[in-house]
Amino acid sequence: MGDFFDEDDGQYRTEDWEAIVEAVLFTMGNSVELKKIASALELPEQQTREIMEGLIQKYQDSSSGMQIVELEDSFQMCTKPEYYEYLIRIARQPKKHVL
Repeated sequence: MGDFFDEDDGQYRTEDWEAIVEAVLFTMGNSVELKKIASALELPEQQTREIMEGLIQKYQDSSSGMQIVELEDSFQMCTKPEYYEYLIRIARQPKKHVL
C-alpha cells in the first residue's frame, strides 16, 4: 500500500491521505469529483470530504501559492488569486522556437 501505510495499526494517517489527494489533484490538473477521489482512496465519501476540508484549510493557512477549491462537488488545485499577475507575466513572454 505504499510508504505511508502504518503497519502498526493498519491505517493511513490523515496527513498521508492528504498527501495522496494532493498528488492526485496536482497530477490531474482539472477538477476531480469527490466520488472519484473517494473511490480511488477506497474510503466513504464523507471521510473523503473531511480529508478534503482539512487539506483546503492547510493551504489557506500556509504561505503556499496554491489552493484547493471546491467546484460543484469536485475539487481542483489552482493558484491563489494574488499570484495570478506573475502567471500572466510568464505567459506573455515570447516563446523560443526550437527546430
